[in-house]
Amino acid sequence: MSHGFGAALKVDDGKPRLPGNLHTNRRLSQWLAIHPDGRVTITPGKVELGQGILTTLSQIAADELDVVFARVTAQPASTPDSPDEAVTSGSLSTQDSGSALRHVCAAARMIFLGVVAQRVGVPLEAIRIEDGRFFGPAGEIGSYWALADQALLDCEAPVEVTAKAPGARRIAGTSVPRIDLPDKVFGAARYVHDLRLPGMLHARVVRPPARGATLAALREGPLPGDARLVRDGNFLAVLASTEWDAEAAATRLAARADWTAVDTLPEQALLADWLREAATRGERSAVASRADPAPAVARTLRRSFTRPYLAHASIAPSCAVARWEGDAVEVFTHSQGPYNLRADLAKALRCPPEQIVVRHREGAGCYGHNGADDVALDAVLVARAVP
Repeated sequence: MSHGFGAALKVDDGKPRLPGNLHTNRRLSQWLAIHPDGRVTITPGKVELGQGILTTLSQIAADELDVVFARVTAQPASTPDSPDEAVTSGSLSTQDSGSALRHVCAAARMIFLGVVAQRVGVPLEAIRIEDGRFFGPAGEIGSYWALADQALLDCEAPVEVTAKAPGARRIAGTSVPRIDLPDKVFGAARYVHDLRLPGMLHARVVRPPARGATLAALREGPLPGDARLVRDGNFLAVLASTEWDAEAAATRLAARADWTAVDTLPEQALLADWLREAATRGERSAVASRADPAPAVARTLRRSFTRPYLAHASIAPSCAVARWEGDAVEVFTHSQGPYNLRADLAKALRCPPEQIVVRHREGAGCYGHNGADDVALDAVLVARAVP
């Protein structure tokens, strides 16, 4: 087989440089599991946002392990089971997660080859792999599945790994069916919005009219169905057994809430004038400065251009599901950064991060940003009110 090799570099932390996000998540078992029943599971920390990254990473794993693509399952990112790969953004997932996973799978292949070679007394270079089965000069001598032992992968990734050269790759870089699309096309329950837990309640948050507004008064009154009120300072929400009752209760509660008046943005028709006036109220800074043009060619042109606000918004509402067990909380979210969200939730709740489990579930695309992290905190706060 043809292989390529990358030299290790020293970095500031004193450790030899490993590819991509493997450098800060160095154990093979954080990324990969091989099962006796013939399955391969990868557990990247990058999340599926509609860009197809889990398909790409599965291709890379299948290629380096010499197994068919169908054997590989990409597990959604979660804080208990996945490496901390920060945020999925900037079109960096293939670069940072793909390079890490390629190194991990190449290392795993060499580890398993070494075990087989030692057991049967066959030189490494005389062994070939076909869909996870090992063959020597006299025939089949083993497989990943026969040797499947997670202890073999419970080690730090070696620095020097022989990965496949681009010309030897058979799956990565080819067109394969997206693993996430069939469920989406045929309407199967794949999104966080589809998640249903036993005894789950539905919630809606009653938002203030503007940022910084405080809840001055809340008039009492009945709510529909079994809906109940949840209030924590200026945080106001409702809980109900059905989504319909939650929506109706939130509408009714919003009409009874009085908020303090605060400055806010004007209506769209007045926005241009507001921005023009704002420029004269505050400090001004020069964007660019050039020398005055020669008098003979100087000419002043004045024009004003405006356009309406364009929302870089998802096509579906942000959603999260949370449940408490004692002092611990589990959150299902379409956040772009499960570990970052866990850290933020720990600050908000004033608790250790270890008491929070964040599990990614797909949601509407978020090229730009959406409210996934915000509603995760909403769900946590409302769920905390449920006995």
